[in-house]
Amino acid sequence: MSVLYRAAKIAEQAHAGQMDKTGRPYIEHCRRVVDAVETLDQKAVAYLHDVLEKSDGWDRDRLAAAGFGTSIVSAVDALTRRPDEDDLAFVRRAASNPLALPVKRADLADNLWQARQIGAPKSKYEDGLRILDQEFSE
Repeated sequence: MSVLYRAAKIAEQAHAGQMDKTGRPYIEHCRRVVDAVETLDQKAVAYLHDVLEKSDGWDRDRLAAAGFGTSIVSAVDALTRRPDEDDLAFVRRAASNPLALPVKRADLADNLWQARQIGAPKSKYEDGLRILDQEFSE
């Protein structure tokens, strides 16, 4: 089973029943982030980017046991917000991982798109994207 297929299946199961900001199934957010990145590893990380944070029972060890290598597990961990971590510190920490950086950029862009769709505040996503552009330009 390919890494990408395995990541997609885990994300589908982990986010089953969850909704995104627009009220659509959460997996659609993951798929949009996947579509916005380029490499197979980036796409695997994109599927998994919210699994540790938004699903019960998943941690670094379980991802490794599911067959994901250190670079993917570390990138997913970098994309997982820590308790009491502020938005911009989180963006900077995530962006410091080279594999996580394009996924974080795509995640923020999709969250900004969702916020615009429902008329929600956009500033934290705009600020995050600005930091990526100014401090982590590719």
